[in-house]
Amino acid sequence: MRTLILAGALIALVATPAFACRGTVEYPEAAADIAQSTLTPERKKELLDQLSVGNALHKESHRESNMTKMGESIRILDGIEAQIGK
Repeated sequence: MRTLILAGALIALVATPAFACRGTVEYPEAAADIAQSTLTPERKKELLDQLSVGNALHKESHRESNMTKMGESIRILDGIEAQIGK
């Protein structure tokens, strides 16, 4: 029984950071917001390109557990959200 409790706690600790990461939710939301916006097609493409770079960095940071890359990816996301008024 003790082993099962420890295993459950370990799984919770490992899984929680990914679920708690705001980038996991906000990158897709920002893409949808951009797509539905009244921005020019050129501006939408520019923002979606920036978003793609940030999202790739975000995914890489999760794979590598690299908090420096995570911080940069969230800064990119925050910058885009500020530009689209979110």
